[in-house]
Amino acid sequence: MAKTKVSQWDSVAANNTDINSININEGCPPSTINNAIRETMAQIKDWQDGSSGDGWTSTGTITAAGTLAVTGNLTFDGAAGTAGTYLKSTGSGNTPEWSDLGLGTMSTQNNTSVNIDGGTIDGTTVNGHTVGSNATNNKTVSTSNPSGGSDGDIWYKYI
Repeated sequence: MAKTKVSQWDSVAANNTDINSININEGCPPSTINNAIRETMAQIKDWQDGSSGDGWTSTGTITAAGTLAVTGNLTFDGAAGTAGTYLKSTGSGNTPEWSDLGLGTMSTQNNTSVNIDGGTIDGTTVNGHTVGSNATNNKTVSTSNPSGGSDGDIWYKYI
């Protein structure tokens, strides 16, 4: 079989007698050596830039001095991370595990009633009208007539 990419190379040196059908066996013609070296360099480059489709496995420590850019899926200890998760070190050994960001969920809302807990509404536009920061207490945006409330509350009615 012609060894056309790094994953087809053998870890037993004696079994690597060609590279992409270029003879590198004992007693090969000297004229094939320069082509074999060029082919080796091309295959390593294809492996490095990902165009060969070969993966990479390491059982040792991987150290990166630059930025790790993951453009596909990231799996840790057999578990894949999903949107809304991050790797967090836990326990005495600081073993990373996937953790939920804990951002909570948004309930299904409709266009006549939206409850907002916490935070500040400031400079928001509702139906083309700016809701300013003039309320000291609650701001209500509704199609209903104002009812209840206390001093400092603002009620915005839209039709």
